[in-house]
Amino acid sequence: MGNWNWQYIIDGAAALYGLYVLLSAIKMKAKGEVSSFVASPEEMFKCKDKKNFIAMVADRMIVFGVVTLLYGVCNMINEYRFHNTMFGIVSLGVFLLACGLFIGLLRKAREKYLNL
Repeated sequence: MGNWNWQYIIDGAAALYGLYVLLSAIKMKAKGEVSSFVASPEEMFKCKDKKNFIAMVADRMIVFGVVTLLYGVCNMINEYRFHNTMFGIVSLGVFLLACGLFIGLLRKAREKYLNL
């Protein structure tokens, strides 16, 4: 198969994941139903206040989805065109920071509204 750059696959997967999170959040806000990305249907039976849970999580999901989508797309462009190593390192740091913040927020929301 020759010399294949696996970074394109990783960045593409990150971009698709970001798009999935973004669309899940938009759908969650529009329909008022919690996405299975955030909580399973069994966990939602324990939910005290579904509306406030969605309000707490949806906007942050949108931000996380956009950051992840941009991370994937920008890194694919960087790998293809510019080959800037420092950009890759900085963008990875921003992505990991966004992941950590989102996981912390999601954990806090699940503890508050789902009694987990």
